[in-house]
Amino acid sequence: MKILTNEKFYEKYAWVVFLIIGVMVLAGAIPHTLGINTDPTLVQAISGKTIDELKISNPMFFNLYNFYFRGGGLSDLGFAFFLIVISLFAYRQGQKWAWYAFWFIPVYFLTWVALSLNLPPASQSSLLPPLIVIIILSLTGLLLPFRKFFPKNKIK
Repeated sequence: MKILTNEKFYEKYAWVVFLIIGVMVLAGAIPHTLGINTDPTLVQAISGKTIDELKISNPMFFNLYNFYFRGGGLSDLGFAFFLIVISLFAYRQGQKWAWYAFWFIPVYFLTWVALSLNLPPASQSSLLPPLIVIIILSLTGLLLPFRKFFPKNKIK
């Protein structure tokens, strides 16, 4: 038997916000995992060399960079997988643990913003806009369905 509730549209479909974030992370993770740098100007702004110059001038360092770069991509794949699965099932069903768990997302990306502030300004311009978008989206996805997870009138 299905229980009918008076959920508002934005409460009922807030899980889609996290699904979108998961798909965005997945879209960035795939080339990252394959070693394809989608923002080579970031490497140049930080190191002062292009990726090819870095590869030629110090192959051992480039191998280390590539190892961590691709490993970061694998981490992003796992992160995206959990975002998508939790949003499709637990968050969509209104399980409170998922709401608490998803607070990790804005905290995680705010930490990336803090780390990015130590980079040269040219690097910040390519990193900060997508990070800010994800932070705003995740906070929206958490706050819109607040009453779904914490109803005013609890029936005892």
